Amino acid sequence: MADKISGHPDLISEIKTQIQKKGVITFAEFMDIALYWPQKGYYTSDRIKWGKNGDYLTNIDVSPVFGKLLAFQLNQMWQILDCPPQFTIVEIGAGRGNLLLQIKNTLEGSYPDFYKIVDFKLVDISPVRGPWVKSINQTLGNSNDVASSNGTNPVSIKNPTLSSPDGYFEKTSFHTAMEEIKQNITGCIISNELIDAFPAHRIIQDNGRLKEIYVGYKDEGFVEITGELSNKSLNGYLERLEITLEQGQRTEVNLRAIDWIKSVGALLNRGFIVTIDYGLPARELFRPGRNGSIQCHYRHTMNDNPFQMIGYQDITSKVDFTSIAMAGKDVGLEITGFTTQSYFLIGIGILEQFKEIGELGINNLDTFRWNQGIKELMLPGGMGDDFKVLIQHKDVESPILKGFSFKDLKYTL
Repeated sequence: MADKISGHPDLISEIKTQIQKKGVITFAEFMDIALYWPQKGYYTSDRIKWGKNGDYLTNIDVSPVFGKLLAFQLNQMWQILDCPPQFTIVEIGAGRGNLLLQIKNTLEGSYPDFYKIVDFKLVDISPVRGPWVKSINQTLGNSNDVASSNGTNPVSIKNPTLSSPDGYFEKTSFHTAMEEIKQNITGCIISNELIDAFPAHRIIQDNGRLKEIYVGYKDEGFVEITGELSNKSLNGYLERLEITLEQGQRTEVNLRAIDWIKSVGALLNRGFIVTIDYGLPARELFRPGRNGSIQCHYRHTMNDNPFQMIGYQDITSKVDFTSIAMAGKDVGLEITGFTTQSYFLIGIGILEQFKEIGELGINNLDTFRWNQGIKELMLPGGMGDDFKVLIQHKDVESPILKGFSFKDLKYTL
């Protein structure tokens, strides 16, 4: 029996059209339409996605300490590279741009020598919103805090760097694709909760063979249909990991993540790549008894049904960090370290960020909220454990980063 369909009518219509044309579509195709269909997909629409008024909280929503500590780590990276005269910081999947804004403000206030030489770049498939766009609109005299009709920022993407009195986007350029950024970067490329939302294929072990789970349409609903693999790389993916699924075991394979890390590696001449996301090493992600990791987020609730609220809910799958690390090596990226978000932040010094009552000089409630945010970043069994941090480097001699000084788990990859 097919589940009842709900969601954006245009997206549902497009999915049905593609199924009519092809008979079935891969789950990756379904996910791509639901999340990224121009102007109507979950990530390309103007719908609020993050924060208390959205569907989920990110680490930057929980506490500004996250961006502050990451800024410290970036400053150490610059020093490890012998303080080059130009250092580019790129955030891919920047969303509102709040993480890079937190980093920028911290560098400007605490590391002025580093800040002087940094070039900031934000990349997102949809227009970067939040305080960045507010400042852009104020500078341009544009009263509408929305994207232009062609799906780009009101700022010219061809010549996107502006300056403003409040400095929100001084030294910063905005881009809608990685291809707009010139290669041979010296610096650091960051993604935070990006890869888990890449369209993934769903596969199943069936009598000694891998098969793919497709999306079909029947009885006025979307249904799962098992068939042959749509891409030979799906078989090779698990073979390279030397992993065999159990009979009937289902999982997701994110081929786009492999292509992505190779593309990002090609951008970098010398420096680091920081990947922060929900995920696990391959041996844990594909272990016997685990049956996939699809999660959907809507108004701070979770479910595992991607066929409801299409376009209105997020769809994610956990990142396979082992394959990201292995694919990175193919393009010259070495593993700097891998650990949980909690261990990473402890290594940098998050415990020193706790405030004593009255220290903030405002009131005890603000002090409590500050400390509570720090606790949530480190929460065992929650954000502190679920988020992992993988850092890779290129053309850097055996770097030792403070973020991995508490506990480095790269041996698990």
